[in-house]
Amino acid sequence: MDMNETQRFKRFPAIRCWIKHLLEGSYSSEEKFLYTIFGKVKRIRIIATIVDKREIVSAPVSNENSSLETDDDSNLRIEFDLDDSTGVIRAIIWQANPDQYMDFKRGDIVDIVGLFRKSGDYISISPEIIKKVKDPNLILLRNAEIIRMIKSGDIQEIPEISKESKDIDEFDVYSLFEGEGVDIKENIYSLIEHSTSDGNGISFKKILESVNISDEDLKKHIRDLVMESRIYESDEGIYQSYT
Repeated sequence: MDMNETQRFKRFPAIRCWIKHLLEGSYSSEEKFLYTIFGKVKRIRIIATIVDKREIVSAPVSNENSSLETDDDSNLRIEFDLDDSTGVIRAIIWQANPDQYMDFKRGDIVDIVGLFRKSGDYISISPEIIKKVKDPNLILLRNAEIIRMIKSGDIQEIPEISKESKDIDEFDVYSLFEGEGVDIKENIYSLIEHSTSDGNGISFKKILESVNISDEDLKKHIRDLVMESRIYESDEGIYQSYT
């Protein structure tokens, strides 16, 4: 683990909670945090049962302006639907190696550490660690820990956060790319992130129309953002951010 990764983990400690605490939270699109009764949350740790598992392969790319050239493995994502009796949430593993997750099946109880993700009204978990729970006492201990935190008063009030946002048509995308020394990749991300707020995302073609770079350079920047788990392809040639 490099220093940047270590620092990121220190900034975002994994908060032990139930799924209901995530579902009842209030998300701040400006801060990129979920406010819960346990305060600001970015990384979480939950114990839940796998109630469904899916392996989904994205369609291969044929249109040079619509997507990235990737191999079959990078197109695979694995989805786990998780239930801890307080709520249900989905864990999504992008660019997954199926061999690493073949032993995880419906009915397994798992302990997951991961990043909270939000796209539109949809929330999910991007797992960093997932392992089976073999000792049922761990479930009792985790529940007791959460109950103790609540009863001790170590909780916070969830603020009301306005969901108002500018419509994408009112957003001056060209202003992102003005000036010298502009970081093209970050501004491409900003464009995708803003387009995600309406729940629809943005097409490769529309991004290309908004930037003064070549088709291949845009593919490279998008590929980098995908590999960094900052954006994903929600449909063929359509991109959204995780937050």
